[in-house]
Amino acid sequence: MTNLRSDNNAGLLPEAVQGLLAAATGDAVGYGDDTFTAEAVAAIQSLFGRETAAFFVATGTAANTLAVASLTEPWQRVLCHAESHWYDDESTAPERITLCRSTPVTPRCDPTRLAPEDLSPVLRAGRGDVHQPAPGVLTLSNPTEFGTVYSPAQLAALSALARAHGYRVHVDGARFANAVAHTIATTGMSPEAACRALSVDAGVDALSLGGTKAGLAYGEAILLFPQVSAAAAHAVRRLPFLRKSTGHLLSKHRFVTAPFAHALAGGAWLRHAAHANAMAQRLAEGLRERDISPVFPREANAVFVDLPAALDQRLRARGHGYYPFASPIPGGASLARLMCGFATTSAELEAFLADLD
Repeated sequence: MTNLRSDNNAGLLPEAVQGLLAAATGDAVGYGDDTFTAEAVAAIQSLFGRETAAFFVATGTAANTLAVASLTEPWQRVLCHAESHWYDDESTAPERITLCRSTPVTPRCDPTRLAPEDLSPVLRAGRGDVHQPAPGVLTLSNPTEFGTVYSPAQLAALSALARAHGYRVHVDGARFANAVAHTIATTGMSPEAACRALSVDAGVDALSLGGTKAGLAYGEAILLFPQVSAAAAHAVRRLPFLRKSTGHLLSKHRFVTAPFAHALAGGAWLRHAAHANAMAQRLAEGLRERDISPVFPREANAVFVDLPAALDQRLRARGHGYYPFASPIPGGASLARLMCGFATTSAELEAFLADLD
């Protein structure tokens, strides 16, 4: 049986285990004033730039909502993809934490990604007075909810358009490692260049850097880029108070940051992400060999397919696990999301593919 439900179903990266064990011995100053946190911040700054500010929290919901809250005021609005995690899977946390209105945008061409032509009508709408929400933040998922990746050029174009209309830009990077690995593989960039091309160089103000889906037990990092904008610099001063006042400042901080530090060291996080992407590529190829074409391009570690009902029932009866996912295509059938992770093996995939025959 093959578990293709989610990459957060897997255990821990070996490096994450090493980090936890290292943090478990001896004493350390609480609330982030420890050497493990310093090491994690230094590793992040080596990738994104020394001006980058990093704040660690336990969950992705906390990372996304606090990052956006630090960039907004309660009378503003947040633009997002209509199928984004922000709009579809965070319950009411975005509204509760930011007090902003969330405005979903449905793409017209590529159903997985927003494009400037999708945003332009929304950005032009409104009178600009106190009776309507003011410009706030554009939040984008990279990779997207459908396993595609915004390229550096696509991000830069969206950021420039949003900024021209008074919006800041946030990236939900729950699987950012997979986006970076894809960018390295397709462009030949170094890890540092790829990280910056997908963030600061593209004009992004804030990034939620995922740890959990990358193989940590828990923990995400909110990255703010004061080198990009005055708004991000202002957010750096706001976020410590937002994190504490919403109950997200961890006392034993090192148990989040030590695994981060160990996973980032030597590029281990990207090696594991590249493996997950490669497993998804093998899965996509195996499906095509059986005349089952993925619905969207395979760019990160997810493959989406429209499985016939009888085949879906047979796979589930044989113990294979995956999640149904609503199609972003109007009138489209529910899709099967097949998600690979750092622990996915070729043998597991071949067993899954064999049961398709």
